[in-house]
Amino acid sequence: MNKLQTGSVYPWQTELERFIEQVESAPNRENDGWTHERKLAVLEKLVRAYALYQDENGAIIDPHSESERYYSTPSYALAAAVLVKEGRHDLLESAAAALTHSIACVVEEKAPDHHPDFFPIMMMGAYRILKNLLPEQATAWKQQLSRIQPEQTYIFTMSKMKNPNRMINWNAIMISGEFLRATEGIAADSEWMEMYIRNYHLPRFTSLGLYQDGPLDRPNSPFAYDIVTRFHLGVMLENGYNGGCALEVRDYLRRGALSSLLTLSPHGEIPPRGRSAQHQWNEAAAAFVFTTHAQQAYTAGEHGLAGAFRRAADLCWQSIGRWQTDDGKLHIVRNHYSSEARHGFEVYSNHTCYSLWTAAVLAHTLLHGKEIDRIPPTSIPAEIGSRVLATDGWFQTVIAAVDGQQMLVQTSINDPYNIPGIVRIQRSALPSLIGPSSAGHADRGFTGFAEGDIFPLSYTPAWQTEDGKWHSLSEGIPGTLEFDRDGGIDPQDGGGNVQMERSSASDGETDFTLLWEGPFPGVREIRTHYRQVLGKIEVSYELQGNIQNVGALIPLMAYDGRERSVIHHVMTAGKETESIRVEYAGASLEVIPMTEGTNVVWPEELTAVACRNGLLKGARLECGGSRISFIIRLPE
Repeated sequence: MNKLQTGSVYPWQTELERFIEQVESAPNRENDGWTHERKLAVLEKLVRAYALYQDENGAIIDPHSESERYYSTPSYALAAAVLVKEGRHDLLESAAAALTHSIACVVEEKAPDHHPDFFPIMMMGAYRILKNLLPEQATAWKQQLSRIQPEQTYIFTMSKMKNPNRMINWNAIMISGEFLRATEGIAADSEWMEMYIRNYHLPRFTSLGLYQDGPLDRPNSPFAYDIVTRFHLGVMLENGYNGGCALEVRDYLRRGALSSLLTLSPHGEIPPRGRSAQHQWNEAAAAFVFTTHAQQAYTAGEHGLAGAFRRAADLCWQSIGRWQTDDGKLHIVRNHYSSEARHGFEVYSNHTCYSLWTAAVLAHTLLHGKEIDRIPPTSIPAEIGSRVLATDGWFQTVIAAVDGQQMLVQTSINDPYNIPGIVRIQRSALPSLIGPSSAGHADRGFTGFAEGDIFPLSYTPAWQTEDGKWHSLSEGIPGTLEFDRDGGIDPQDGGGNVQMERSSASDGETDFTLLWEGPFPGVREIRTHYRQVLGKIEVSYELQGNIQNVGALIPLMAYDGRERSVIHHVMTAGKETESIRVEYAGASLEVIPMTEGTNVVWPEELTAVACRNGLLKGARLECGGSRISFIIRLPE
């Protein structure tokens, strides 16, 4: 475990080795019941729910927009084909019709919403399953598939874009499908794929194996597009890719799988940074990554690590399953609003498409996960031990976990779409959203909301300047350039700096301090200190500058689209202590000021703040001086 395949050092090697020691000395977990058959049942409910929307041409019609959207149909074709392979033969005709229609869409350049790049990996997956069951149709399919000319057929190619910065996840997704086409003898130019991987995709990986999407000169690095790109490259490896870049790809994917394992939340969710965050397909892609690496680790004799990967995969299935409705459909974003409301959806999020893409990715996971049930599950890093991890590249996130509890701090200070501060707190014994699980925004970017105000709300320092105005670190540092949601932000625009001043992790405790340097209104620098033990997070802020009062913004889960929390402003009898208690989904969370003379204030602009999970309500702790501290209690 000291070196990975290329011989280079993994940045989180020490934390990884400590975790493996902890796992190997701890008893295995009881099997939580996520067997192949149980996973298959989740997939089957999904597929049968959307089979009802297939038209006479084989296309899947979205019930809300009443048209075929994006890559819903090829996603359905693959997922239904996998179910046919598993013995659900009544879906054979439906899967074949969807495949026929999908191939025609690409060949005739009529892919819905101009997304042909996403079709080939799903078309080829379905084709490889169905060709022996329907040999006459397979001949026609193969003839049609052979007409594809990648540089002309797809969108994100150098022939079309003529821009290396646009060779992002779309291009990698397309290449993974083209590789499957090549394995069938339909496309043979392997050097064409090698050129794209070598020149445009390998340079995007960080030392942690995380894939940076978007222009590298203006980084835009969502965790969703990291995990989904690694999923597609992983499908290539699982299907025998052994080209000139294979060793480097395998090394980066191994690193990325380890990093995803170390950052997975105790509820089985990847970090929420960036566009498409908290969409169910995020965890579907993660389930594939964890499943395939569990099997690789087990074959290599790394049984403790294999068990952790297996447990991580199970948690991802569980995190998706809890958002599946009784009729088999999905809430594609983690809230209970109706699909028509599109709360927390991106401008491109579509109910049928993202439900069925989730199904397609889970189908790939089942195809390549036949051996995972033999691996005894252990614990994931968020469930055992203590660690503080800072991501590299432009992912700008600190992850601290202790024994089933995790907190995430974003450190981006000039990005209105990814605001700084504590943006997620989760504990395995509590509902996943209570922490809360996502923050507000300074700019909605791609994201739309059914209700609520756009406001940068997270656990973050606040202060009142001498002119009487209140400011907060979550506002960040405004840049001189207009926010570009597609291209990302210039990391130098606006100035400022964040550094980890110190950190430590010992048995049952994490402790770290971040130093934030301006320019901030009236403030030169800010120190934020976080100490975490199971059930409690102690937070303190110290500011240097010319200010009247110091404060802290407190985001509180208020409404998830179905259930409203009850928020209490508690005054303790006989004392001047004020505190806050949130009661939600049968659990509670408390915020208790620790600085004498602190008042709890409820600013009008924080009454209903939009976030992906619903609505937040914000409070502000206020007191004199330049330092404030409080405790977040997370009781079982």
